[in-house]
Amino acid sequence: MKCLKIFLITIIIIPLPVHAEWQVVTHTNTDNDISTEVAYSVNDDGYSMEIYKDNNGVVRLRFSMNKNHHRLDAENCPTYQIDRLEPQNRSINDAACIGHKKWGEFILGYLIDNEINSELLLNIMRGNNIHYRFRLQNSGYAETTFSLAGSSNALTRALGEHLNIVGNRR
Repeated sequence: MKCLKIFLITIIIIPLPVHAEWQVVTHTNTDNDISTEVAYSVNDDGYSMEIYKDNNGVVRLRFSMNKNHHRLDAENCPTYQIDRLEPQNRSINDAACIGHKKWGEFILGYLIDNEINSELLLNIMRGNNIHYRFRLQNSGYAETTFSLAGSSNALTRALGEHLNIVGNRR
């Protein structure tokens, strides 16, 4: 009976594993065979979010539509909001996003000597959720949310273990 009590207490104390929604995948450019590590998440609605470092040291966030018939209005960038921070639809330095009918891409910062100044990247790594609201090509709006649980670990693996991120979380 004493062994049974110890076993039951152990089960209660040990936390259950949490399902990580973020993973690291490798994309290879078929034109030049250059591989890129990408922190990647797909939400329950089928939308995807990728964060990666391009060949020029630019860290980018790409929000992509799901596989349904809807298209983004490429004239209007999706708006994103991390937790309760102010909604935004711009890249760093107030630059516009790069719009396409199936995705919107934001620049999070520039890597210089293994350092990036990006408050937005820090907010993603430390936040709980990111919510997107976007205008559809044929009128109307849609919304979707991603969990940021596990993003910090995936981003560290994809962007580099020794990356120094400068900025303040709001």
